[in-house]
Amino acid sequence: MKEHAIWHVFCFHKRVNLSLYENASALRGLEQYQNVIANNIAASHVAGFKKVAVSFEAVEGGEIARSTHDRLRNEMPGSFPVMKNQVDYNEGEMKETSNPMDLALRGDGFFALVNQNGDSVYTRDGQFYVDSQGAMVNSMGHQFSDDGGASIQTSPGGGDLSIDKEGQIFQGNQNIGKLGVFTFENPLLDLQKVGGGFVAKDPETEPAVADPSNFTIMQGYLESSNVSAIEEMIGLIEVSRAHEANQKMIQTFDQNIGKAIGTLGQTS
Repeated sequence: MKEHAIWHVFCFHKRVNLSLYENASALRGLEQYQNVIANNIAASHVAGFKKVAVSFEAVEGGEIARSTHDRLRNEMPGSFPVMKNQVDYNEGEMKETSNPMDLALRGDGFFALVNQNGDSVYTRDGQFYVDSQGAMVNSMGHQFSDDGGASIQTSPGGGDLSIDKEGQIFQGNQNIGKLGVFTFENPLLDLQKVGGGFVAKDPETEPAVADPSNFTIMQGYLESSNVSAIEEMIGLIEVSRAHEANQKMIQTFDQNIGKAIGTLGQTS
């Protein structure tokens, strides 16, 4: 009889241990989710920023036999949450700034920048400046590319810049180039996030020049981030409640295993 009770304590302990691992895994996933939300909120003021969306799925992590008599048909499956995240490329709100050095891109595509290492970076942030060499650059000094991948040079003293809806750049009455707008076949697969922009996951991946009928460039506007402060705050509340629930579950399992050992372990 005592051996039978000990076996039940052992099996119960196995089940509780599995549940503890499941809840601990959930807490780890919730921590990662909270970090994503924090990053989204921190970058919500950046023009053209694309938030990261989170989803969870349950993945079977193993099985523990309930008894030694029937291992194949009488198991306790373990299920563990796995967080998945992907960039949300939905367009943000277009806000008028009346600054001629602000550009918003409505529709498909990305502006292309060339950083100091000569690498291409893609962004929806169209805020630009003209540096001391007359090149169109962003706040980090990365040069905007034309539709052929070359930098865009302005003429010192040549007058203000105007950019039409297709990206044609005029300085005074002179056309000095065309702002590059590029698309990828599948941004979710082809691009990875780097700071406020994106780079190609595979250096061999070449973007296509966007069809002007699929986009509109708006001078004097900026695209806001697509982060919704309300949605992110709701996410934080959900994370807090789920975190509290999992902590309570862990405490309950801990108390139950103590009671089980104390009660069943005394059976003679």
